[in-house]
Amino acid sequence: MKWLVGLLMVCSCLFSDIIAVASDGDSLSSNISSKASRCDFYIFLDQNGNIVEILKNTHKDIKGGASSQLVKMLKKKDISRFVASSLGDKLIDSLDSNNIKYTIHQGDINSIKR
Repeated sequence: MKWLVGLLMVCSCLFSDIIAVASDGDSLSSNISSKASRCDFYIFLDQNGNIVEILKNTHKDIKGGASSQLVKMLKKKDISRFVASSLGDKLIDSLDSNNIKYTIHQGDINSIKR
């Protein structure tokens, strides 16, 4: 089943330039974070699964509005797909209303490429 999810991720990436992944660390071996808006890093991958950028999450400790800051950043970077291992209802609504697709995927970031 994991290979199917990975295959779907690769296929979906062919139609978008860059995907953003909520990450617990700053490498491809890091786990995909369950704290989408409050993760430690965002890792941006091209359609081949190569790292384009690693961005430290500067909004993870704000008292409120972390989800809106995340969506604002995704829109600014023209990201069309976001990956995290868990998403809250507010974030899902915000992603939907901004036409940003999302995928819930558990494991490390390398597993997305497979």
